[in-house]
Amino acid sequence: MSNQARVVIVGAGIVGCSAAYHLAQLGWRDIVVVDKGALFENDGSTSHAPGGVVALSHSKLLTQMAQYSSNLFGQLEPYTADQRTYHPVGGLEVAISEARWQDLKRLQGAAQSFGAEAHLLTPAEAKEKIPFLNEEAFVGALFAPKGAIVKGWHVSAALAREAAVLGGAQFLPHTAVTDIEVAHGRVVAVHTANPAQPRITCDHVLLCTNIWGPVLGEKLGLQLPLMAFEHQYVITKPLPELAAYDPTDPTAEVNFPTMRELDSTSYYRKHWNAYGMGSYWHAPHMIRPHDIHGNAIRPFTPPDFTAAWDQAQRLMPILRGAELATSFNGMFAFSVDGYPIMGESHIKGLWTAVASWITHAGGVGKSIAEWMTHGEGQTEWDMRQCHIHRFNRWQTTQHYIHTTTQKNYREVYDIVHPRQPLSEPRHLRLTPFHAAHETLGASFTAFAGMELPNWYGANGRLLAKYAAQIPPRAGWAADYWSPIQGAEHLATRESAAVYDLSGLAIFEAAGPHALAFLNYLCSNEMDKPVGSVVYTTWLTPKGGVRRDLAVARLAPDKFWLFVGEGTRPQDWDWVNRHAPQDGSVRLQDISDSYAALGLWGPNARHILQQITTADLSPAAFPFYTARWLEIAGTPVYAMRLSYVGELGWELHIPHESAAAVWAAIWQAGQDVGLVGAGMGAMDTLRLEKGYRLWGSDVYTEYNPYEAGLGWTVRLDKTADFLGKEACVQFKAKGLKKKLTCMVLEEAEAAVFGYEPIYHNGQCVGHVTTGGYGYSVGKFIAYGYLPLALTTPGTALQIAYFGRRFQATVAPEPLFDPAQLRMKK
Repeated sequence: MSNQARVVIVGAGIVGCSAAYHLAQLGWRDIVVVDKGALFENDGSTSHAPGGVVALSHSKLLTQMAQYSSNLFGQLEPYTADQRTYHPVGGLEVAISEARWQDLKRLQGAAQSFGAEAHLLTPAEAKEKIPFLNEEAFVGALFAPKGAIVKGWHVSAALAREAAVLGGAQFLPHTAVTDIEVAHGRVVAVHTANPAQPRITCDHVLLCTNIWGPVLGEKLGLQLPLMAFEHQYVITKPLPELAAYDPTDPTAEVNFPTMRELDSTSYYRKHWNAYGMGSYWHAPHMIRPHDIHGNAIRPFTPPDFTAAWDQAQRLMPILRGAELATSFNGMFAFSVDGYPIMGESHIKGLWTAVASWITHAGGVGKSIAEWMTHGEGQTEWDMRQCHIHRFNRWQTTQHYIHTTTQKNYREVYDIVHPRQPLSEPRHLRLTPFHAAHETLGASFTAFAGMELPNWYGANGRLLAKYAAQIPPRAGWAADYWSPIQGAEHLATRESAAVYDLSGLAIFEAAGPHALAFLNYLCSNEMDKPVGSVVYTTWLTPKGGVRRDLAVARLAPDKFWLFVGEGTRPQDWDWVNRHAPQDGSVRLQDISDSYAALGLWGPNARHILQQITTADLSPAAFPFYTARWLEIAGTPVYAMRLSYVGELGWELHIPHESAAAVWAAIWQAGQDVGLVGAGMGAMDTLRLEKGYRLWGSDVYTEYNPYEAGLGWTVRLDKTADFLGKEACVQFKAKGLKKKLTCMVLEEAEAAVFGYEPIYHNGQCVGHVTTGGYGYSVGKFIAYGYLPLALTTPGTALQIAYFGRRFQATVAPEPLFDPAQLRMKK
């Protein structure tokens, strides 16, 4: 065995083997995979997992990964001739509650949006799939043909076999990694407990250690916010009803779909003449990674199984009175947000692909291989939700990890509303305006751990005035919504409102090469006069939109970049990765030094002029410019731009003086009816103006021309920029699809995102964002459509909980298309 490698993959479970396979496919050689235990039935979760591949999720990315995984596993040659590695039996989701049945309808719509096949079934139709079901015990079911059963360690071994054939990958058992050697900020070697391989020099290390991920990570200052949890699995003794299935026949192991009953957080699969059942329906049993010795199996805890077993016998009568042949508690990794943790760490060459389950392992291996080969933003799918740098510091504290992962365990299969705020932990970060929000009776949501108002109870007084313009809502559409949001929206348009914009982060780029750097990083022309504000995008090399942002020029050699607090860590990583390393550009994250307010509406100038001596006239302070003002004895950086489509300013205020500035604005605005307004109103105001929402309307899977942001791309600027060549190709080839505005007339339609869009009965796209436009009196939805369907007036349908609503393509923006209100 060689003591040198290009990459050492730590962990030979299904993710590590998948990564090795995909790297070999992409031309990598000198791949070494090490594991502390045996190959391939090893100590990790892969070996004991029951092997269900769950093909559908409300998450687009996780569905993409699961569908790919199912296809990949199905293409592998079986690991052994006498057993099947992959059983294409499909997956059945059964609903025992009406709420779950409605959620399955929503999931079926999302599946169509993602290009995945799924069918809603009656109880009788579901019983045809699994004849042992009690039809009286559930309301309906959803069948996904790509659902499957695999033998996890057989898949690992098959992938390893292929990686060895493709790229000569080597797999070393009983080779525990004890340390990772770093020199000058780069990985140079791994140290192991194997006397035959004590040190392996390498350029890259990929951690695929899942529940053990934090153990090695913490040695290098890498905090991986995940935790291991036990969950239960049992296999019955042989059942009379399954006596015909011969345990020696490999084709008889699984003949019916894998099944989940999510209200009781349980799942089921056949084992020849017996049945297996897994349950999460018990109090969380959390285990710190440092305390996991040996393998990922723990003793069974019978008291935890009582309720789940009672429910199982109602749903599957063949289980009544059955005895258990096998029972254990297995461990799985839960990250703080339920997504894998992937990417290159702060140490060059140190990568992770952890917090993944079998369902997504194929897709995780594919994506991390693409990332390691081609670079960030070059993967087929957008990886922002899995990005290793997505976590803020407070998300990697032990308190947050323990609290959130236990919550995630308890809520593993809960029905989650798209507008549902995080339940715990809360009050981690309070803006300087929090006391004012509470005085106004704010209903808070958590954004990047920050308590921000969705709406204010004090504005309930406005409902009578605007009642005719705010359609009532019921059911799902009314959850986490208030008609007050509509009143705040309309009050902004009529007079003025103040918004807490502390969810903005600020990066400062300064130095002699700051302009050149930003002209390379940004698609728009950044060489504008001091005091200019430029809306621009960051693009990936393949031309995907990595970020949209505003950039202000404070001095010839100093710029402020405004990004969202929610993506601040990975945006900061992006900027630093592309910055020159010779000291010609100094980067500083000054986000925590400033809070921000938005003052917008027809009376915004009147209000602001009362508390500053600066000339705020259109000639002196035009649109898309910025300058320092003095308000309440505080220097405030005022930017004349608006995310709601009204006259006004973003005001960036030193944190310690921010409350005084709010008080001055509030007092000055009382004579014209100034209101506080929350995030709900801001979202519907921006929809009416056609402003894109990062992460929903725009991300790396779409290019700026498709997203309607082509005007931010200056192909004629003298400076080369990241993604330019791809944009040249996009322009030459023309568009095939485009983000398009649609309106729905029926008030019951309350689409939020991922609802399928139909034309002549065919699914042609999905909703990216939606909301009611209170100023235009229509429900608004955006989605990417084939170019031929983007002509205003085109008739479409949008499915909402299985019902198809009529939609019409509309010109955008719907409100103030000439932008007269913002620029007056």
